[in-house]
Amino acid sequence: MNLRNLLCFVIFAVLINVGFCFGDENRDHICFRSIDTNHDGIVTFQEFKEVLGDDKSKYDEIDSNKDGMLSHEEYHKILGHGAP
Repeated sequence: MNLRNLLCFVIFAVLINVGFCFGDENRDHICFRSIDTNHDGIVTFQEFKEVLGDDKSKYDEIDSNKDGMLSHEEYHKILGHGAP
């Protein structure tokens, strides 16, 4: 596969994932589910840092209720969805 085809494939894959991430606000997003690796409905710092980096201050900022876990609603803040 030449570089141009590879680049087109990568761009297409990213656009498909973005479409899923910015889909229906009332459903769990594929992005949330992919970070919530144990599928318990929350994102721990361990899960967060595996995907989004070891930035504890950012995690703590997003954790608005300061319970040490990110809910689906808090996670929306990462994507800028403006969750209810």
